[in-house]
Amino acid sequence: MKEKLIIVVLLTIAILGKSQTAADLFNPSDIEISWLGVDFSHVKLIGEFSQFSGAGEQSNIQIRDKYFVAWNKLILAEPDKYDIKEMLRIDTIIYDLDMLMEVNSATKLEDMESYNNPNFTENDIKNFISTYNTDDKVGIGIMFLAECLNKNEKVAYFHFIALSMKTKELLIHERLRGKPKGFGFRNYWAGSINRVIKEIKNERYEDWVREFN
Repeated sequence: MKEKLIIVVLLTIAILGKSQTAADLFNPSDIEISWLGVDFSHVKLIGEFSQFSGAGEQSNIQIRDKYFVAWNKLILAEPDKYDIKEMLRIDTIIYDLDMLMEVNSATKLEDMESYNNPNFTENDIKNFISTYNTDDKVGIGIMFLAECLNKNEKVAYFHFIALSMKTKELLIHERLRGKPKGFGFRNYWAGSINRVIKEIKNERYEDWVREFN
């Protein structure tokens, strides 16, 4: 009896400790899928943003402290418009934004402004996610990482990321372009997130199935 109990415990540990793969995202299983939110901590603001929210340094403070939060909350508040489950054809998802909200709140104001798109590479993305605190998390984490909001070109770039929570291994990564649309600062740039979600749902998802499944 004691030996059987040891075997059960070891099997449980092995199952819980198993790293996920990209294919796990496309196959029904008991693996938890979590929406982690949008990481804005590396975003570059290109163009004149002060007209929306004050002048100088104050605009960066407001964008970080108000809008980083507002854009993440909007995805939760309007699930029909920002439908993460439908985007990935999954029935159940856990919304777990606390980690990235904390990461966003620590964004360095002096690093936010730029004249050029940074064009983050896959290695850049791996370095970014290596700093995440996922010690208490399991399964697969899904998120966007904002690269830039380019007011001059009226475009935003986001990176879709799927990672193994246990190992922080990058499972799926793609850089996507979203055109902003909407009234007011919040809704205008949220429109670019909506466009990225639609592109994944209507185009990229099937490509990922063929590539990773």
